[in-house]
Amino acid sequence: MKRIKQIIEPRQEIYFVNVGDSVRRVAQRMKQWNVRAVTVMDGERVAGIVSEWDFLTKVVADGRDPERTPVATIMTPDPMTTTPEATYAECLVTMLENDFQHLVVVTPEGELRGTVALGDLLKIDKRERDEVIRFYQAMFSSHR
Repeated sequence: MKRIKQIIEPRQEIYFVNVGDSVRRVAQRMKQWNVRAVTVMDGERVAGIVSEWDFLTKVVADGRDPERTPVATIMTPDPMTTTPEATYAECLVTMLENDFQHLVVVTPEGELRGTVALGDLLKIDKRERDEVIRFYQAMFSSHR
């Protein structure tokens, strides 16, 4: 079964923003990086995670000024995390049970390694299930 490190290690960059960054700055960075959520750091510590949903519900809907709103005021603080050694299935269950779409990946020492998205895990799950189906189809079709 695929481990999270196999998903995130091929990526070239680890994207994060700082707690003092404005919402506008964070949104611009997310657009540049083509990501829907990003980890918020306070120095070397993971402080939170912010997603496009946070921008919509906590900035746009509330009429806040994105230039003057610090990302720290709209992020989800102290997000659930996983380690690079976790399996994709463990993370998939965690995300589905807790109703969120992005999971921060940190080492046991607390070092940021990246994020994984629900969509990434669902694609892997589908591929693994398809492989099992092909295996059984091949096995049963050869016994006819």
